[in-house]
Amino acid sequence: MNKLRIIYILTVMLAMAACGTLSRPVKDSLQPADVGYKGPLEATFYYTEGIKSALLYGDPERADRLFARAIEVDSMHDPSYYEAANNLLQRDPAKALEFSLKANAIDTANVWYKGQLGQLMILNKEYSKALDLYEELVEIAPHNPDNYRLLAMLYEQNKQPFTAIVVLDSAENKLGRMEELSAYKRQLLINVQLYDKAIAESQALIRDFPYRYENYLVLAELYAQMKRDSLAMVNYDKALDLNPNGTDIIASMNDYYKRKGDNTNFLATARLLFQSDDIPVENKVRFFEDIISNRNFYRDNYFQLSTLASTLMIKYPQNYEVVDLYASNLIAYGEMEQALEIYKTYLTDTTSNIEAFNNIIDMEAYLQRSDSVEKYSTMALHLFPDNAELYLRKGGALTYLKKEKEAEETYREALKHADSDSLRSVVLGVLGDMYHQKQAKRQSYAYYEKALHLWPDNVMILNNYAYYLSEEEEKLDKALEMAERVMELTSGNPTYLDTYGWVLYKLGRYEEAKKVIQQAISLDSSASAELLVHYGDILFALNDGFMATVYWRKALEAGYDAEKIAERLKKQENK
Repeated sequence: MNKLRIIYILTVMLAMAACGTLSRPVKDSLQPADVGYKGPLEATFYYTEGIKSALLYGDPERADRLFARAIEVDSMHDPSYYEAANNLLQRDPAKALEFSLKANAIDTANVWYKGQLGQLMILNKEYSKALDLYEELVEIAPHNPDNYRLLAMLYEQNKQPFTAIVVLDSAENKLGRMEELSAYKRQLLINVQLYDKAIAESQALIRDFPYRYENYLVLAELYAQMKRDSLAMVNYDKALDLNPNGTDIIASMNDYYKRKGDNTNFLATARLLFQSDDIPVENKVRFFEDIISNRNFYRDNYFQLSTLASTLMIKYPQNYEVVDLYASNLIAYGEMEQALEIYKTYLTDTTSNIEAFNNIIDMEAYLQRSDSVEKYSTMALHLFPDNAELYLRKGGALTYLKKEKEAEETYREALKHADSDSLRSVVLGVLGDMYHQKQAKRQSYAYYEKALHLWPDNVMILNNYAYYLSEEEEKLDKALEMAERVMELTSGNPTYLDTYGWVLYKLGRYEEAKKVIQQAISLDSSASAELLVHYGDILFALNDGFMATVYWRKALEAGYDAEKIAERLKKQENK
C-alpha cells in the first residue's frame, strides 16, 4: 500500500475516532444523519465506513456495498471509486479496473490514481496501455522507483529488453543505485548476453552492498558462464563465507561442477544438498534417479552414489521412496540379502505400503525361498485382502517356484477380487498361459476367448494366442488377424514382431516374414535365441541355407535346445 495513502487513511481514522464513529462497524441500516453526516458529507460517511470495513474489520463484501452507496449518493466521489478498486483488486481485477478508470477520469492529475490504474492494467494484461501510462508516471513522479521498475518490466514483456535497460539506467541517474533495480538490470544484461556489462553491474552491487551473498553468487555464475573458473570459485567461496549453509549457493556450485564434468565435486555438493532441510525429499529422490539413469555414470561413481543413497536413508528412514531407492542401489551391487532386510525393516514400523511387500515377495521367489514367499504373501493379504494385483503377484511367485496347484488357486482368488474387466482379462490370460503350459489347449483357448471378450485389445493375450494358433494350420487366418491387431496397437516390440513374422512364415509369406523378423532382431536387446531360430528357419525356406546355418548356430550359442538345432543343421546338410 502507498505510504502516503496509509498516512491519509490514518488521518481520516483519527478524525473519525474524535467523532466517536470508529469504535465498531456501523450496521448497514444506520443512516449518515444518525451520526451527524448530512448533505454533501453523506458520500464521505459511506466512504469512511467502507475503509473501516475493509481495513479494520476484514469485511471486504460490506466495504463493496458501502463504496457503492457512496457513489450512488455522489457519482463524482473519486475517493470512493479509488477505494472500491483497491478493495476489488485481488478478487475481481476487471471490475476494479472499471472503478479505477472512473477515479482517473474525475481527477486526471492524481498520481495515486494513475499508479493504481497502471497496476490494474497490468493485472488485466492491457500491457500496451500500461506502458503508455508508466511512461507518463516516470515523468510526473520521477522519484518513485516502482514506476521505473514496472516500466522496464513492460518493455521486457514487449520484447524490448534494451529499452528496459535504458529505463533502469535513467532510474539510477536520478535516484542513485538501488539494489532491487540494479539486480533487475543485471538480469536483463544476462538475458541479452551482455556478460561483461552484467559483471560490471554485479561488481558495483558488491561495492555498494558488500554483505549480500546473493551478489557474489550471481557474479560467480557469470564467471562460470564465461568459463573463467578461478574467478567463479573465488566468488562462490565469498558467497559461502557470508552464508555457509546457503542451499542456493551449493545448488549453483553443484550445477557448475556437473557442467565441468567434475564428478567428484558434483557428488560432494550433491551430498550437502541431500543433508539440507530446505529441499523437499521428493526433489532429492528425483535428482538421484536422474543421475543414476546414466548407467555408465552409475557404474563409474558407484561408491559416491552409495554414500548419497545412505545420506537419504539416514535422514528419511520412513520414506518409502527413499527406502526403495536405497534397496535398489544395494541390489544393483549384488547385495540382495541386505536389500531384503531394508524392505523388511521398513515393514516393521510401517505395514501399509503394498510395494514393499511386492518387492519382498518377488525377491524371495527369485531366491527360491517358498516359505518366505508364503509368509510375506500371507502378511500382505491380511492387510490387503481385496487386492487382486497382490493375488496375481503371489500367483506369479508360486508359478516361478513351480507350485502350479497353489498358483492356480491364487489366480482364481485374484479373479474374484478383480474390480475391472481389464484386470479380469489379465487374470484369465494368465490362467490361459498356465493351461497351455500343461498342454491343455482346449481349456487354455477357452480362457483366452473369455479374456478377449472382456478386453478385446489385450495385447499380451492377442500375441500369445496368435503364436499358439500359428502351430495349427486350420487356424492360421485367425492367428494372422490377432497378430495384425497387435501390430496396430503397438510399435517396436521385438516379441510381438516375432509373433507376426512367424505367422507370416507359417502362411508361406516368406519375404514378408523375413522383413518383419529382421526388424525384430534389430530392436531386440536380449539376444533372444528363439528369434534367431525363427530367422534361420525363414532363410532356409528362402533357400539361403548358408545364412540359415549362421543364425541357427547363433541361436545355439544363445541357449537354444541343442537337439533341435542339430535337426535343422542335418536337414540343411541333406538338402
